[in-house]
Amino acid sequence: MLKATFVTKFIALGLGLVTLCTATSAKAAVLTYQGDTTNQPTWRRTAPGDPPVLVSGERDGTMGMIVPYSVFQFVVEESGLYTFSSSVPGATSANDGAWDNFLVLYQDSFNPTKQLTNVLIANTTPNNGSPAFSRQLTAQRNYFLVTTGRRVNDFGTFTNTISGSGKIVAVPESDSILGTLAAVSAGLLVYQRKRASANIVN
Repeated sequence: MLKATFVTKFIALGLGLVTLCTATSAKAAVLTYQGDTTNQPTWRRTAPGDPPVLVSGERDGTMGMIVPYSVFQFVVEESGLYTFSSSVPGATSANDGAWDNFLVLYQDSFNPTKQLTNVLIANTTPNNGSPAFSRQLTAQRNYFLVTTGRRVNDFGTFTNTISGSGKIVAVPESDSILGTLAAVSAGLLVYQRKRASANIVN
């Protein structure tokens, strides 16, 4: 009876550890970055849609919204659902702040003169960082998040956040990461040279 009790407790402990590991690995990955659309190239943005089927102004026969934009290229390491949000300075609600931003997500490639090619979703974004939209993404495919203005006079600094199932990786790697790798490589080289000198002396 004692042996059976011990086995039961051992199995329960094992299941508990499995549950804990599963819960830990399910924690969402988050990537946050900052940018500025001031004095950036302009484009005639898309209309909102999932996916958008019109370029801004196309329905009315006008020039539409020609606005500055900023592009962030990334991949995800795990397929799944990812959420996108953006905030601007001074925003305390979805509708206030320094300017009104607009997000457009592309898959595989982005061409500002072919706005509807490879576009997945476009939407006016809550200015205070509330979620703008969510989308199923595929691991190791290239994605392009375009941050732009809702109207022609909308531009400025912004902070974007992407969160979801797996690690989100900027393409190409940021200068800070490359700088860190360079520093580590230099440190290893110095260390190896010191070891070589020590061996010669000994």
